[in-house]
Amino acid sequence: MKHWTPITLALLLSAAGCNERQTSGSAPAEPGRAAVTDEGKTIAFPAGSPGLQQIGTSAVRLGKATLSVVAPARVVASIPRLPAGRDTIILFESPDVTSLYSSYRQSRANAERSARNLARIRDMFDNQAATGRDLNEAENDAAASRASAAEMEGRLRAVGFNPDELSKTPPGSVWVIADVPETEMNRLRRGEAAVIAFNSIPDETFQGRAEALGDIVDPVTRTVKVRISVRNGGGKLLPGMFARATFGEEQPSAIILPLTAVVTVEGRDHVFIETAPGVFRRRDVTLVNSTRTDAVVLNGIRDSEQVVTRGTMLLKGLSFGY
Repeated sequence: MKHWTPITLALLLSAAGCNERQTSGSAPAEPGRAAVTDEGKTIAFPAGSPGLQQIGTSAVRLGKATLSVVAPARVVASIPRLPAGRDTIILFESPDVTSLYSSYRQSRANAERSARNLARIRDMFDNQAATGRDLNEAENDAAASRASAAEMEGRLRAVGFNPDELSKTPPGSVWVIADVPETEMNRLRRGEAAVIAFNSIPDETFQGRAEALGDIVDPVTRTVKVRISVRNGGGKLLPGMFARATFGEEQPSAIILPLTAVVTVEGRDHVFIETAPGVFRRRDVTLVNSTRTDAVVLNGIRDSEQVVTRGTMLLKGLSFGY
């Protein structure tokens, strides 16, 4: 049997008391980490989580905005005013287009002449004044002429010109061709107003309308040619001039979002919506007309939703895993 001295016994009792006080008076455990589910699209913080203190939200607001499309452009053709009695001429920026248009007009003239000749030969054949061979040759010549004219017209259309519309353009006008990205074409329509600003005339803008939308996407630049007719009363605009074309109309109830709410990953824009207290949902959005502070949202957000505007980097890291 062990004999405890008074000093040893006192020390043991003191240590036991300390252990009991530390256990009964220990601090509560920290709140758990946020739960990330649905492949990172949903983030839920427990009540009292320190992470919630870093996050701030605000309701999206409606405002007026112009959903504009801006594209580089240039003057490709001019129809100058000439004295009365003179035939209309068209000045192109490119000698190749000038040559192409000349070939088109020649092919059209040939097609019209061949059609008249075919009608004459048919009439002669019906009256036994021409042979079947004469009729066959006339038909072949007319078909070849029509094919040549169609080919020339197709080549003109491929570079942004409709020859029928060229002939109807009033003197004193220019044609401006804008190269619009294919991703923006769904926002344009024929007849839409355009504002043209020229590099060489910085203090003046010109009004025009999108008269034709191209039928072909350029395989290299991924753009579509949009033709704009602009009045050239003062004769300032010359073929070859570079410009910037802006299309767009004011929207009275566009959703405007601060850029602090947007995170971009691999070229795609996202925001986080608070769907319940402490619960945030990642949403894909399409933005247009971004400024240094705001952007107009085309889709992805509804009016009055609570969007995270502070702490987006924390949510980005949790959602995408970095």
